[in-house]
Amino acid sequence: MASLKMQEVLNKIKEYDRIIIFRHSRPDGDAIGSTKGFQRILKLSFPEKEVYLQNCDFSDYLAFLGPEDGEIDTELYKDALGIVLDTGNAKRISNQNFSLCREIIKLDHHIPLESYGTLEWVEEERSSTCEMVAAFYDAFKDELKIDKEAATYIYTGMVTDSGRFRFRDVSAETMRLASIMLNYGIDTDWIFA
Repeated sequence: MASLKMQEVLNKIKEYDRIIIFRHSRPDGDAIGSTKGFQRILKLSFPEKEVYLQNCDFSDYLAFLGPEDGEIDTELYKDALGIVLDTGNAKRISNQNFSLCREIIKLDHHIPLESYGTLEWVEEERSSTCEMVAAFYDAFKDELKIDKEAATYIYTGMVTDSGRFRFRDVSAETMRLASIMLNYGIDTDWIFA
């Protein structure tokens, strides 16, 4: 079931023709999985929109998830919606050009450290931001599209940020959402290799 914040996020996405996605510097599996998974869902669901992933550093140990977008012209930021995932404070955002976006959405599962978004959807009880992305997809599955690639990114982030589903903040809801991702034929041997 969609929360009011989820609905506000979807409404804002629908307003914009260009969306630029960001994450925190020194990325982990949740940062990379949530941004790549969210980008893929948006590209599948809204093929008419420009959806970019813009970051300034990368992770060698997560390179198996594939490359990210190359740098775009800063002019493209001014009319864009910026969506920052998995980042508690603005200073830690990998690409500081996020501040050039017309509006910014903060989507995060950490204890709030700083308010920096026009719209903020924070659920600190979630095990990962990827869990939030999975919940977002599930809430709007009649409107949004997902595939094996997006599910793989999201599941990878859920696995890494939850300590392979061992940490305290893993709930029945976490496992339900993970099972939705698994239904897309994810190769778990490849992820855990």
